Amino acid sequence: MSIKVTFKTVVPTEVLDIVSSGVKPFDGKRQYVDTSNVEDNRIVGDLETITYLNRKSRANMEAEEGDVLFAKMAKTHKVILVSSDLSKHVFSTGFFVLRAKKGVLLSKYLYYWLRFEGTELLKDRFAHGETQMALNSSLLASKFKIPVPFSTAKEQFDLNEQERIVESLDKIEAVSSHLHEQQIQSVNLLNAERENAFNIESKYFVPLTKVVSTPPYRYPTFYGIPTVKNGTPVLKISNMTDNAKLPTDKTLYDCIPEEASLQYPKTIVEENDLVMEVRGTYIGKTAIVPKELAGSNISPNTIRISPNREEIVPEYFWHYTFTSAWKNQVLRYSRFWKLGFGTIRSDRIDKILVPKPLKSEQEHALRTLAVFDDISVRLTHSFALVEEALQVQLASLFRESLLACVFSAQAKSLTEK
Repeated sequence: MSIKVTFKTVVPTEVLDIVSSGVKPFDGKRQYVDTSNVEDNRIVGDLETITYLNRKSRANMEAEEGDVLFAKMAKTHKVILVSSDLSKHVFSTGFFVLRAKKGVLLSKYLYYWLRFEGTELLKDRFAHGETQMALNSSLLASKFKIPVPFSTAKEQFDLNEQERIVESLDKIEAVSSHLHEQQIQSVNLLNAERENAFNIESKYFVPLTKVVSTPPYRYPTFYGIPTVKNGTPVLKISNMTDNAKLPTDKTLYDCIPEEASLQYPKTIVEENDLVMEVRGTYIGKTAIVPKELAGSNISPNTIRISPNREEIVPEYFWHYTFTSAWKNQVLRYSRFWKLGFGTIRSDRIDKILVPKPLKSEQEHALRTLAVFDDISVRLTHSFALVEEALQVQLASLFRESLLACVFSAQAKSLTEK
């Protein structure tokens, strides 16, 4: 697909409004969408139900149908086009709520501009903050440029051309959405098979301490270490995919100096170690470490579990962490001090029972699980290829405006020196 269009590149506020924070008083209950509930362009996880009076301070944004949510925080690509149903929700102040000006800009065109990875890179470039790097409204309004189809004959923004562009991009996103639905179905099948595989006699279950090489460990003081471009990757909860896997691309991880990592040797992971969330909203979510990430360290909100390879096959252990039996035990031993947020101590993790049948039986179960897992992996790969195709088309539309923003910022920086 090749799109030849005449564009007018403008500051965002010429074609959209940045909605101010604030929620009108409401009766009853509404659902709250936090930034953690959004992954890419989808709502994920369970939404918190709130009232006007008990809502947290961040639950202070409203949106109309057609508005677009854009996460402010750096290194997070979260964009949502607000539907009629979603407009009834309350949103986190961690989102910009952007409203296209009628007769000037189509909401779906704005959505695709924000979906462009280059727009996300601009956000990362201009984000700032002492505790959390994020973009603010003034920087969005002044540093960004959006290319909008423009009719030179009519001297106005061309809505018809925007519609044609949106229709072309919608075709790619429709394939992406279809693959994502298939991906979800494959994961559901895999999880059903996991429940079946671990529905074994209770005599085969032993305390976790019986199947690990060393006790699960985390450093609660592992904070305040500066990040570097080249160093030791730090595995975080946010790095885990939906299916609890860790991408092998090291550029996706924050890194710390190697000498800093070596000060915390007990959390330096080996291939096929497990990394479990122990503090936050997804306590018990566990990823297995691929060989490409061996030697990495972990964040303070996670814990390292090193399976004893003589007692249990690490992949078998990992599959078990998706089951209701594992999740129920984690909940039982966790402590929650506010809705949806809690922690579990290492000495409580030790009490969790883990299945340990004969190694031959573990490997037999793994062969079946591997088939379902492979289907899920293949669909994930296909989905990624279609998303890449979408980004190629978005780049053909928006690359020049991205370069204009970057060069403008560089020129201003040089003139100020």
